[in-house]
Amino acid sequence: MGLQRELAILAMKATPLPGKKNFLAEAGVATPVPTVRGAIGAVAHEPFLAFDTKRLMDLLVAFTIGDFRGRAGCSDYFNPHSPWYNVFYGAYGIRSYKRDGSPWGFTRDGRPDLDEMLEIPRLDYNFLTAGELGCPASKMCFEVLDVRQGREGPWHVADVGCVIPSGLHRVEDADAPDLTYYAVFGVPEEDYLLGRESYEPVRMRGRMYFRPVAERLTLVWGGLCPDTPEGQRLMATIVDAMTPLYAGG
Repeated sequence: MGLQRELAILAMKATPLPGKKNFLAEAGVATPVPTVRGAIGAVAHEPFLAFDTKRLMDLLVAFTIGDFRGRAGCSDYFNPHSPWYNVFYGAYGIRSYKRDGSPWGFTRDGRPDLDEMLEIPRLDYNFLTAGELGCPASKMCFEVLDVRQGREGPWHVADVGCVIPSGLHRVEDADAPDLTYYAVFGVPEEDYLLGRESYEPVRMRGRMYFRPVAERLTLVWGGLCPDTPEGQRLMATIVDAMTPLYAGG
C-alpha cells in the first residue's frame, strides 16, 4: 500500500474531526456506503454547519472516492482517463432551519422542492470540493442541464445531468486551497493535466434518492459519475450496490 493511499484512508476514517459531530449518527440515521470495485475502501463523514454553508441548514456528507492506482500519488478522482473522474458516492444528511419547519428539499405541505434540493450538489461541487481545492469563483461552473423526477417506494428520485468544475488542477493554479484535502485526494498527477486546464468543466450524470427521515431532517443517497458510457456503467454499479441498503427505509 502506497504511503499517500494509506494517508488518504486514515484521513477519511478520522472524520468527523475533533469538535465536529455526525448529527445523522446522533439521530440514529444510518448512512451505509458500500465499497464497489475501484473505490478506495474508506468512508469520510464531513459535517458542514449552517455557519459554514451560509444557508439555513447543516449538511453532513458521507462519501467515498476512487482508489489510488498503481504508483499514482492521487485518487482516480483526479484521473480524466478513468470512470472515477470527479466521482463521489454516498449520502447527505440535511438538517433544516427553515422558518416554516419543513425539511430541506420539501415544501411546507410535503411536496418535493427540486430546486432547493439541487442547491446541495451546487454547494458541494462549487464550494465544498472544487472551492476547497483552490478553484477560483470564476471557474465555479455547476449547472443543471436536465432533470428527470420519479418515485421509488418511499424515495423521491432525481436523475440529473449537469456540468461541474473538475477538482483536477495544477497546484500553482490553486487559490488558497485547504491543504487537508490533499491528504484525502492526494496531489494531482502532472500527466493528467496534459492538454487540460485547471478546474475544467466536466459533464456528469447522477441520481439522488431523498426523503424526510425525522423532524427537519432529510436523508439523500446516490452518486454522480461522468456522462460517458464507462461513467454511467459505474453509476449503475453504485446504485445497484446501495439500493439494498436503503430500499427498505
